[in-house]
Amino acid sequence: MSPKEFTQEIKDKAKARQKNACARCGENLLEGYPHFKKPAELGGDTSLNNCVILCQKCHVDYGHIGKWSKFVITQDYPHFSTDGLPH
Repeated sequence: MSPKEFTQEIKDKAKARQKNACARCGENLLEGYPHFKKPAELGGDTSLNNCVILCQKCHVDYGHIGKWSKFVITQDYPHFSTDGLPH
């Protein structure tokens, strides 16, 4: 595993914390994509605190096509809370 990848345990905990909902749009996750809140290339780590799970559409919208083209480190995740409760 690359040092720039989340472990399966971290991905599972992040998905459970979000109650199987995309951190950005809130849609039920059919397939979840782990996403760095702060990219590894910019010093982000692979901890649970730096991991959110996004749906495929939101993951693509965050600039993974055209690397970081739309990424903003301070981007708000309206459907994410650290306590796992909806906002």
